[in-house]
Amino acid sequence: MRKKLIDTFAGRIELPIEVTEASDVLVNFGIQDEIILSPADTDPGKVRGIFYQFTKHPAVYAAPHLVTLIVYSQNVDLGWQRLICCKELIHLCDGKDERTDKVEEVSSLVEKLLGPLSTEDYGLADLMAAVDKLAIYQALAILFPLAARDVAILAMDAGERTIDEIVEWVQLPPKLVELVLSEEWPGLMEAIVDC
Repeated sequence: MRKKLIDTFAGRIELPIEVTEASDVLVNFGIQDEIILSPADTDPGKVRGIFYQFTKHPAVYAAPHLVTLIVYSQNVDLGWQRLICCKELIHLCDGKDERTDKVEEVSSLVEKLLGPLSTEDYGLADLMAAVDKLAIYQALAILFPLAARDVAILAMDAGERTIDEIVEWVQLPPKLVELVLSEEWPGLMEAIVDC
C-alpha cells in the first residue's frame, strides 16, 4: 500500500503537495474512513507526531466509521509539520506487527527514539524506531516526487531557481530538500519505497 501511495504522486510537478491530498488518497484506498490532522502544543524534542486510531458509530445501526487522529507539534516550522504528518500517514500502511499498541511497546519506542539509535540494543523497539525513521524518507518521496525533483534540478542548473526558492516551493526542511536533490536520492528512494 505504501508503494501505491508514493506512486500516486510520483509524476506530480505542481507543488507543494498538501498532506490532506495524501490522506484523501488513503481514505479512497479504504485504509480509513476519516483522517484528522490536529496541531498540539507539544515539546518537539519529546513528541513531534503520533496517531491514534479508533472506531466511532455515527448512528445506532450504522456501520462503524474507522478514524485516525494524527496529532503533530505546532512548535516546529511548517516544513517539519508537513513532513511529520505525512510520516504518520505512511504508518497507516504499516502491518500489524510494525505498530505499537501496548503501553510497554510505546514506552520502549519513545525511549529508543529519544536515545541513541546506534546502540547494540537489538529488539522490537530498535526495529520499530528504524521503521519510524524510514517513514520520514518515504514521506519525502510523496511530498517531493521524482518528477518535481527533475524540474527543480533543471531550474537550478539553468540558474532560474536557488536552493532557498526550491525549499519554499516544496515547503520541506532545507536539509531534506538537499538530500532529495542529491545524486544519490533516486537510488535511495528506489530502495526505501519497497521497504
